[in-house]
Amino acid sequence: MISKETWQKIEEELAQIWVQTEFEYQGFKLSVVRERHGEGKLVLTVYIDDVIKASWATENEGRPYIVPDVWRVRSKAYYSPAKVKKIEKDFGKKQAKKYLPNLHERYSWHEPYFPKASILVRQFKKLKGLKLMEKRPEIASSEVVNE
Repeated sequence: MISKETWQKIEEELAQIWVQTEFEYQGFKLSVVRERHGEGKLVLTVYIDDVIKASWATENEGRPYIVPDVWRVRSKAYYSPAKVKKIEKDFGKKQAKKYLPNLHERYSWHEPYFPKASILVRQFKKLKGLKLMEKRPEIASSEVVNE
């Protein structure tokens, strides 16, 4: 079990620019790395056994069963509030609901990107059996000799 103090240190480390943290969860290796996502945006990315597949975002056969635990849930409405209002005005609420039964519904998916360290830590704190893996010693750059 990871202590409260250790979680604070992990969150501070994840908030840095250069991040490489590894966890073990139910036999899977989770690697957390800060990467570019789009133009000018940095996010924390969670790799499962050093792999990310787009097909894992939605309910899918063959995806690791831990994806809902370790990836972020996102959701979006099928129709924007302005579009819903226009449809209901044009057709009436009963007719709109009759012809578009998903008018007020949302769809969801999982994604491996977390915008902030605090969001990732909040989700990972809930995982039972999560272990922080030991860090590998860094190779000293002073050992490289230019000839």
